Amino acid sequence: MTGVNDASWGAVGVGIFLIAVVFGIGLYVRYRQNEAARLDHDVDLAVKLRTIAGQDPVRAAAIDEFETAIHERLFYASTVGPRARGAAWALLGAVLAAFGALWVRDGGGVITDVVHYGLAAVAAGFALTFLVFLGLTLYAATSMPRISFADSYSDEPESSTD
Repeated sequence: MTGVNDASWGAVGVGIFLIAVVFGIGLYVRYRQNEAARLDHDVDLAVKLRTIAGQDPVRAAAIDEFETAIHERLFYASTVGPRARGAAWALLGAVLAAFGALWVRDGGGVITDVVHYGLAAVAAGFALTFLVFLGLTLYAATSMPRISFADSYSDEPESSTD
């Protein structure tokens, strides 16, 4: 009969870490996937606001700024977001495969050795995939063009009162 003192607290810590990683990555991916629904809602809101604004130039300018923010988020969600989600899934695969490789190593025999080295290879593959997706995410985030309509506003002719 094993008691509380016989438990390996390192294994308990690793188990808690694995649960935290799985839930953390799952919640992050869900949050990022909900971005599309929020963008659809904001686009519908912009259309409704545009019809309400009518010919009022102040309201139209405010709606233009809102639409610009939507376009910036849409560009981010279509370029950076999928790569970040891919990196998160690859990290999860690497952590779970590494845990499996370490857990299986406790046994003895040919089968456990094959499973151990197989899981270690899978963990290495997922780790490499994570690094590739992380690099792609950082590249997309840093090279993403900044959307600004300030230049187009400066080309408008200035009204003169003379």
